[in-house]
Amino acid sequence: MQRLKILFLGFITLLITSIGMLYFFQERLLFRSTKLPQDYSYHFDTDFQELFLTAADGAALNGIHFKQPNPKGILLYCHGNAGALDTWGKWAEELSNRYNYDVVVWDYRGYGKSLGKRRPERMLDDGMLFYEYCKSHFKETDMVLFGRSLGGFFATHLAVKNNPLKVILESTPTSILGIAEEQYPFLPSRLLLKYQFQNDKNIERITNASTYFIHGTHDDLVPYDHQKKLYKLSEAKVKKAFAIDEANHNDLVAFDTYFKVLDEIFEKL
Repeated sequence: MQRLKILFLGFITLLITSIGMLYFFQERLLFRSTKLPQDYSYHFDTDFQELFLTAADGAALNGIHFKQPNPKGILLYCHGNAGALDTWGKWAEELSNRYNYDVVVWDYRGYGKSLGKRRPERMLDDGMLFYEYCKSHFKETDMVLFGRSLGGFFATHLAVKNNPLKVILESTPTSILGIAEEQYPFLPSRLLLKYQFQNDKNIERITNASTYFIHGTHDDLVPYDHQKKLYKLSEAKVKKAFAIDEANHNDLVAFDTYFKVLDEIFEKL
């Protein structure tokens, strides 16, 4: 009996600790941000312009606009949950050069040089600043939204409110709740989560933009089933799902298949 009591108390302690960690530290779990000094200087080989856009609450959001001499269009890239523009900028630059698109990439609040208190609605609305910036330079019929992992939530949010030509979702979850329930099945995640971003709700409302899904079959962070669910829910008139065989969450670029997929999406001959 004493042993059962000790085990029960241990379980309760573990449960309370897990609940506390999920509630109070969920931002650290979700946003693995890297900060950069405000005087940090970006260095790239491609022509670029550094951006500072101001949100309604006064938050300053940092971005980079890579420019091509005769671009086919403009790509707004919403990056994953780790790092900042010093690293994501290199990938945005490669996309710009490889596919002859202007590319705008931006840091969320608390990432890089971007400032402002994090709130779910404010963070999602921040994306509109950069979408409107892109619209000021290109027609929407020449705009592509690309959401990588966490960035997929920003991409689908923008696609619901606007009319881009294409939406690309790479290794992105159905929802934050879906990931939490898979990783912490014994916790009341629905009640604890402050950031309930939802691709599964958004994807049903994206109908005009051609929508593409890219996912590694061996993704151990966002399981491949998430892509299958999103593809099934999609109401896009044109949609296609691509599986990168044996790829995990962060190594898609190591596979030739991945670039063949992007070549097809961007119609590179």
